[in-house]
Amino acid sequence: MGIFSKIIAIIGGIFLGILLMLSFAIPFVAAPILIAFASLIGVCVYFIKEDSSLSHRAKTKSFYCPFRKMLVDAKFRPSIFSYRSYDDVLKCSAFEGGVRCKKKCLNIPEIKLDAGTSIVKV
Repeated sequence: MGIFSKIIAIIGGIFLGILLMLSFAIPFVAAPILIAFASLIGVCVYFIKEDSSLSHRAKTKSFYCPFRKMLVDAKFRPSIFSYRSYDDVLKCSAFEGGVRCKKKCLNIPEIKLDAGTSIVKV
């Protein structure tokens, strides 16, 4: 379970506890609270499912890194919420272990040439 899922679970638990206390305090608002509760559970399940499947949908790309000034193979995690296509660099051939850069390559636009090739425009 990723950190994102843990944060969503904690926030959801706090919110559900508050909703439960409100449902006992004001009985005539029980239906809207139950609807909100069901919606919250649905959203939490969706985000946990998306978070667990992101690593399986990772894309490996080869491109010239203008920051390291070399050709690299990088594995990117696709994004759910941001404006860009990828959210994180999981692995990069420029580094032995984990990725230790500022990951500015996430902001570089990508140009597709044809089915088998792609380059990154700086």
